[in-house]
Amino acid sequence: MIKLVKGKKEAAAYQGKTAAWRGQIATWAKTHPLTYKTSKGKIKPQYVVEQIQKISKGKAIVTTEVGQNQMWAAQFYNYEQPRTFLSSGGLGTMGYGLPAAIGAQVAMPGRLVVDIAGDGSIQMNIQELATAVQYRIPVKVVILNNGTLGMVRQWQELFFEGNYSQTCLPRIPDFVKLAEAFGAKGFRATTPEEVPSVLRKGFAADGPVLIDVITDPAEMVYPMVPAGAGLTEMLLV
Repeated sequence: MIKLVKGKKEAAAYQGKTAAWRGQIATWAKTHPLTYKTSKGKIKPQYVVEQIQKISKGKAIVTTEVGQNQMWAAQFYNYEQPRTFLSSGGLGTMGYGLPAAIGAQVAMPGRLVVDIAGDGSIQMNIQELATAVQYRIPVKVVILNNGTLGMVRQWQELFFEGNYSQTCLPRIPDFVKLAEAFGAKGFRATTPEEVPSVLRKGFAADGPVLIDVITDPAEMVYPMVPAGAGLTEMLLV
């Protein structure tokens, strides 16, 4: 499609019409970049995504599950190449990330493929670890484990006065043991200092790997647009 329109008068006219708006967006991105507050002893999920990019040198193919993990993966991994971010978008397809990662790894066997997951969504299709192990597909799954169904819990906290219903997961499985039960390798990080070394170890390991990162359960995704509100009413903090 780009080849068809490149150099045409209509394309040039459109670029002229949108130049001011694109310039405004660039200014906002520079003056008000996405950020987050650190907290001593707690792993921030945004930090984990940043470390994934740093360690992979931005060359990983990233897939996501659905929820807060999906949003942080979109916000804090600065994608530089096309076709390297695979997500179900607004379809809400929990369990999408691991099968998508397997498909991407089969298509691109020489690339690092990372599924950025949540502890709730990964359980929808975690049985596909058996497929990855059986066919020696070396996908790496990084679980941002906050012990909740984070996106729904966030809505309940912000709009329903903290009345949590079916979103707190006190009995989630031990993902390291579960990975090993499937025949994959499992690693865990519980402090910010451990995150870089655990990620490097997991990415360097042969075969499929599951990395369980215990993140701050209170962290929320921003900006956020309340139900029925306009973009001018988005919540920034």
